[in-house]
Amino acid sequence: MAEEISVVTKKEKSILEKREQALLQTTANPFSISQHRLNYLLPVSYISKPGTRTVEELTNDNVDNVEAKYQISIKFPIYLPTTDASGLYFGFTAVSYWQLYNSEASKPFRETNYEPELFYSWQQNHSILGFEFNQVQFGINHQSNGQSGLSSRSWNRVFASLVFSDESAFYYIKAWHRLAEDEKETPLSVIGDDNPDITGYLGHMEFGVGTQLGKFNLFTAVRNNLKLSDNKGSVELNLSYSLTEGYDFLIQYFNGYGDSLIDYDRHQQRISLGMQMKFL
Repeated sequence: MAEEISVVTKKEKSILEKREQALLQTTANPFSISQHRLNYLLPVSYISKPGTRTVEELTNDNVDNVEAKYQISIKFPIYLPTTDASGLYFGFTAVSYWQLYNSEASKPFRETNYEPELFYSWQQNHSILGFEFNQVQFGINHQSNGQSGLSSRSWNRVFASLVFSDESAFYYIKAWHRLAEDEKETPLSVIGDDNPDITGYLGHMEFGVGTQLGKFNLFTAVRNNLKLSDNKGSVELNLSYSLTEGYDFLIQYFNGYGDSLIDYDRHQQRISLGMQMKFL
């Protein structure tokens, strides 16, 4: 759930300065591909209530609570009218949940979520009340688990986001509106809404904050449906420790709804250990 924070202003006191300069160098090549959201491999990932609906061989009796999780997230420019990396981008994120240690069920991929998106990014260069306003984005997003029938999950959104930072932290706010779909005629219909109540669990917005503590980086992302009577949401914590110039050790904790699309309406707790590509 951690969203893109690729920004390119030149404020020396911004925590994002190093990432800004790297993006400027990358987008100088029109054929470049760069990191979009977090990229990580978590070979040890404990989940409290793993779902089994997407794999025939998995049952509530043989599914493992310990699995592997990984995320691959890239983007590339389509149209850059200026030299500051403002322009139109295509992004793609895939996150997989792999029953790596489940020999009884032949180590299946329990779930994979695919998320292509098209967005326009405006790089900003404004300071207000000690904050550097770095980036504004507008775009359209599709997310699906690639399944059919009763296991199919998907939705489409338009979104807007704002990224800002100071000397010690960066922040982002992302809001979205789900594009309406027709109701399915039958549960097995190919056409129609797979999950009409998904915004009741994943909400309409997300807030994130990240900071550096020596060699440690801490990134937190929070979603909420903002309903007092039936409040639901999630929190994800990513604590990483720098190992090399390119990679960090990562501890990730998730609590709430929307850990994966197949289980979007099931409250989960997950804790994972592994490696990530350096993000800051």
